[in-house]
Amino acid sequence: MSEVSPQPSERQRREMTLAWSIGGFLVLLLAAVWPYQHWEFTERTSLVMGIVKKANKDSEWWYCLFVGPIVGWLVWRMRGELARLPLRGSWLGVPLLLVGMLIFWAGYRVDTGYPGFMAIQVVTLGLILMIGGKHWLKWLIFPWAFLVFMWPMIPLETRLAFPLRILTAKASAGVLNVVGMDVVRTGTGLHSAADAAKGLAQGDLFKLDVEEPCSGIRSLFSLMMISALYGWLVLKAWLPRGILFASAIPLAVVGNIVRMIMLTVGSRWLGVEFAVGRNIDGQQEMSTFHTLAGFTVFGVALAGMFALTTLLEKWRVGLKNPGGSKSPALVVKPKDSRLFLAAAVLICAGGLGLCALTDTTYRVGAAPVSLELPERYENFESKDMPMQAVERQALESDVRIGRRFYYTTNQAVMASVVLSGAVKRSLHEPQVCLPSQGWIIGTKSTVEVDCGFDKPVEATLLMMHQDVQTKTGQIVRQRALNVYWYLGGKGVTAASYDDHVARSYRDAVLRGSDYRWALMSFFAPLKEQPAGALDPYADLAALEDLKVFIHGFVPPLLKDGAKE
Repeated sequence: MSEVSPQPSERQRREMTLAWSIGGFLVLLLAAVWPYQHWEFTERTSLVMGIVKKANKDSEWWYCLFVGPIVGWLVWRMRGELARLPLRGSWLGVPLLLVGMLIFWAGYRVDTGYPGFMAIQVVTLGLILMIGGKHWLKWLIFPWAFLVFMWPMIPLETRLAFPLRILTAKASAGVLNVVGMDVVRTGTGLHSAADAAKGLAQGDLFKLDVEEPCSGIRSLFSLMMISALYGWLVLKAWLPRGILFASAIPLAVVGNIVRMIMLTVGSRWLGVEFAVGRNIDGQQEMSTFHTLAGFTVFGVALAGMFALTTLLEKWRVGLKNPGGSKSPALVVKPKDSRLFLAAAVLICAGGLGLCALTDTTYRVGAAPVSLELPERYENFESKDMPMQAVERQALESDVRIGRRFYYTTNQAVMASVVLSGAVKRSLHEPQVCLPSQGWIIGTKSTVEVDCGFDKPVEATLLMMHQDVQTKTGQIVRQRALNVYWYLGGKGVTAASYDDHVARSYRDAVLRGSDYRWALMSFFAPLKEQPAGALDPYADLAALEDLKVFIHGFVPPLLKDGAKE
């Protein structure tokens, strides 16, 4: 049987109020006051102001601003039980607080907000343990975990958006073809099928693309937040809460499939401008129908969530509530909180002092490579491939691309140099966007290429193919390979996206080096071969030809300091 603490004395109440006020002040100081990052590269502002700036730039992240008040309300609704919990601080919070402040300083030095987001989570956990103890943590574990939704998950969006786009396009195309509306999926695009009898080529009736806002990833984050909160308030056990939380992913995908079906049917019956909108100078102007179709994501997902909750309530009837209205098991005698508070304040003050002594000058490294690609290279003719409107929308405003398509009668290579801007890690990897163009990546490996450095550079090799429909409706297979790596200057290169991010953080923290990365990408389509008579050595021959191209093409582009 659980012990029940008597009502705390007036002195204990004052000590508790003071302790948590100091703890709350430390969190607010770190998250909302301390100038943490150059969000707009003019001055440093706090983590919270960074979230506000991201939300103003992209309304999809506005839900993050509601998380703080919701966490406060969750704690407030437990105020009766929490008032009876004595303070029994634990030194287990010390290593958490130390690690949290070290992460906070590292992000401050690197000048990026994501380590700061992580630091606030770790610091908050450490303060709960140091001030309240383990039994306070048992009660506050959900509000603390819920705080993670406050941080914009832009890196996850980049990694997960394209797989969800592919999934949505595949499922939508499957449903539409089953009901008799013939469509062809090309990557993330849905095109009307060719009809030789009517003289219609593929895409003549409509062309739709599952762009990032339609991918489900942004709605997924907010739906996961809603499912977590709703499950905690309505359901009475951890298992059904976990099931409801996990359901947000398939429900968001289903909602987006319904949305794409509505847009496709609307485009076929009512016209593309009515269903989707107009494209004006590269900017998509959404129609009213398109906007209303967007609400189906939440409508379908929330309806499914409510229906699943009803089933889970019936299935798990009778389970006791592990974290609800029952009085907690308490240790009657509190501990003196002054020593724990002093240690917490000292650790946080030490971390901020280290930040104050850190050089905050914002530096953008010199560009390691030129974007002026030659019009002619050896016996290759070329065609300029400037940035497209969709690329300008997806990339940071100061990212620059130099790109030309080189060709002879026997070989073709698209050479691309993508130079990051003031956001030094504003690049992504080719396999993020290639699937949206219809390419299926078969293998990924590491190769060495000679491009003017003292030793060969490690690069990533992608082997891919795609099936396309001709005007006569025939399906043909195209194959290609892509070799790419990241160039940071000072002799620093990276074969993969993760490697270049890790190198950025490591060298910025330990050496104070700020690289301006460039993505060096070389895409080579392979010659078409008759089905059933594929040359097994064609890929190897094409790779060797591409290496020869890179060997002579890259060195003239390298700037002084690129190989130091």
